[in-house]
Amino acid sequence: MDTETAAADRVELEAKVKQVYRAVAQNPAGNYHFRMGRVLAEQLGYPPPLLDAIPAGAVESFAGVGYFFDLAGLKPGEKVLDLGSGSGMDVFTAAIEVGGGGQVVGLDMTEEQLEKAEGLRTMAGFPQVTFIQGHIEDLPFEDATFDCINL
Repeated sequence: MDTETAAADRVELEAKVKQVYRAVAQNPAGNYHFRMGRVLAEQLGYPPPLLDAIPAGAVESFAGVGYFFDLAGLKPGEKVLDLGSGSGMDVFTAAIEVGGGGQVVGLDMTEEQLEKAEGLRTMAGFPQVTFIQGHIEDLPFEDATFDCINL
């Protein structure tokens, strides 16, 4: 495969991924080829009281693959980066763990997911949270900026 074909394939793949996650942000009750929402989150080990403490709109759009913050042992004041943050469920989860003295950044490439996440952040009052548009393969951060990275 030549470089031009590879670049075209990457652009096409990104467009298709964005199309799916745009739909997830805008219509979380839609019919998708993957499981979503609170039932999935609980099956993956997210504690129900923690899910109750974060914005319901983030939980309804959750399409993750696991709960890893229990392994991370986050502490108050730490800095966390969530890659592919979507509507922010893991970001809000981490924000509760690190508290007001911590910082949590969600990075996602889908504008509609970020818009939803930012609206939820504003409405729920999470000042230690920031959402940034970007790509995992081209991080806009200095090395060693974060204590924990969630992928």
